Amino acid sequence: MTLDRNLQLTMLRAMSEAYPEALRNFRILDGVDRAKFSANLHYLCEHGLADAKWSRTLNSPAAPTGSRITAAGMDFLADDGGLSAILGVVTIRFHEDTVKALLIDRVVKSDAPPSVRSKIVEQIKALPAEATKALTLEAIKAGLANVPEFLSWLQTVLR
Repeated sequence: MTLDRNLQLTMLRAMSEAYPEALRNFRILDGVDRAKFSANLHYLCEHGLADAKWSRTLNSPAAPTGSRITAAGMDFLADDGGLSAILGVVTIRFHEDTVKALLIDRVVKSDAPPSVRSKIVEQIKALPAEATKALTLEAIKAGLANVPEFLSWLQTVLR
């Protein structure tokens, strides 16, 4: 196979030692097939872990003339994920209508008398955005607090 994880790791480590400068030659990779080397460097570049400059002569394939590891490549090598792990906060957005629909569905399926259910459904529909947001946070808290054996449930869901 052309792609070689060990070779890629070796290449990234070599480039990291020269960081932030470009690495002009990979002496440590003597004996590695040029086509395999180029394919793996292309792969690292396509994933944003490295940058490379390529040159081509008339009758030969493109060859790297220099390569450097990117910040993403340095973070990839870092045990803690680097700054990408710190800056990579995930934001989850729920559309207000979706939240209301979920709440209404739960109310409609409840055992409450029909008159109580319809009153609560109308109240949910009339909620302003900020109240919906606050209600959502409280619903999540209440749901997590009422899950029996929370850790067991969480482990099952995460599998």
